[in-house]
Amino acid sequence: MGNDRVATNFLVRELLNRNPDVYAWSSCSVVSRALDSEESSFVSYFTSFCLTSQEKQLFQKRTAMQTRKQESYLAWDRKVPGTETEKFKKIIEEKYNIHLETYWDLHKWSIENLESFWEEIWDHFKVIASKSYDRAWVKTGSGFLDNKWFTGATLNYAENILRFRDDTIALASLDEEDNFEELTHAQLYEEVRLYAAAFKKHGVQKGDRLCGLMNNRKEAVIAYLAAASIGAIWGGIQAYNGEKTAAKIANRMEPKLLIVVDRFKVEVYELPIMDKVPYIVDNAPSIEKVVIIPTKKETLSKDISHIRNCCFLPEFLESGKLSDGSVPELVFEQLPFDHPLTLAFTSGTTGLPKAPVHGAGTFLPLLIDIALHWNLKPGDTLYSFVPLGWAVWYWFVPCMALGVKLLLYSGSAFHVRENGDTVWDTLAKHKATWWFVEPGTLDKMEKLDIVPKYTTTNYFFFIPLYEF
Repeated sequence: MGNDRVATNFLVRELLNRNPDVYAWSSCSVVSRALDSEESSFVSYFTSFCLTSQEKQLFQKRTAMQTRKQESYLAWDRKVPGTETEKFKKIIEEKYNIHLETYWDLHKWSIENLESFWEEIWDHFKVIASKSYDRAWVKTGSGFLDNKWFTGATLNYAENILRFRDDTIALASLDEEDNFEELTHAQLYEEVRLYAAAFKKHGVQKGDRLCGLMNNRKEAVIAYLAAASIGAIWGGIQAYNGEKTAAKIANRMEPKLLIVVDRFKVEVYELPIMDKVPYIVDNAPSIEKVVIIPTKKETLSKDISHIRNCCFLPEFLESGKLSDGSVPELVFEQLPFDHPLTLAFTSGTTGLPKAPVHGAGTFLPLLIDIALHWNLKPGDTLYSFVPLGWAVWYWFVPCMALGVKLLLYSGSAFHVRENGDTVWDTLAKHKATWWFVEPGTLDKMEKLDIVPKYTTTNYFFFIPLYEF
């Protein structure tokens, strides 16, 4: 067996060196079965006599990770009192004179009483509408999509999101270069007002398409809400797409206006988004106006005359003001519940990204998630590092309608700052209550040893969701 041990030692080392993601335990398990030896005794031998102290620490860490993967355990068994779902359940019990013992009883009632459920949701979230609905739900055919929701109602998405006008923080944005900005609800309203005025000055009307090509930043949210206030349709192109893919997506959208960031940084990479614009504009004839967001002063000195009908954001926003320097009042166009609001492009994993259309009433089911499923409430902070152009980006914007702060982060979840701070420190610093994060990201963070620091002062929770 001695020669076999030497060969095995060499084989396992090769497995580990060639693919650091291979867990040591798995490697030993395969080899020991091939040698017809007992796994546990072989592992004991291997760690005791075949590894250096540094290799042994790595081996033990990977063994623990693999064990956690193999074992199932209860991660949470705590009952949270006074949740928004509990409050909603009590409303249903009292109004309909029924007893709902558990969440699943409420779930069953919502399915069996679909129209009544959505009527209660409308009332619970105090939907702002110039005209109420005739019917909450009408089945129009046998197909899954053959439904009409809140027929007869007229409302505006942006008006519902901008219902707060106070000095509490509505929106914050942060990037890897430590640029940080905050907007109160009152300031956000004024920014949307300014953008909407500029859009209208350049001919944007109800039903027109507007396109954003930028990282996860406040201008994307402001432009989205301004477009919605008019009844225009907003869509985003992921900034990581190449110019040819971006042009194809823009062509499918047929936007009247394109708003683009000049550049941004992810890890050590500088992404010159502005360089893609000439090709996109030349290959998307519907674009009548291009607006560039300058993130650096030197951008303003660049020659942009080769880009058709192009200007920088400050100049564009000034154009919307009246002759006396004031900004026109923000008018919320009243629209049917199913009026097109967004073109939420898919990631393109099965071909060219597709663009499902979402309607003006999209915020209502999303408020169910934010308030009832996630139990977020005024004073909480929702952290999102999802870039514009990913369908999930739209999921979080309605949180501001509930007084929940939306914190946007532009960058990588794996970024480590010069002072050693990681995403966990950012979450703690900003007292984030909720974070959308995919399992793959958490898995990679664990492998890179990007883990939370234990603290007794700040608490935050994250929700790992399935891959989109």
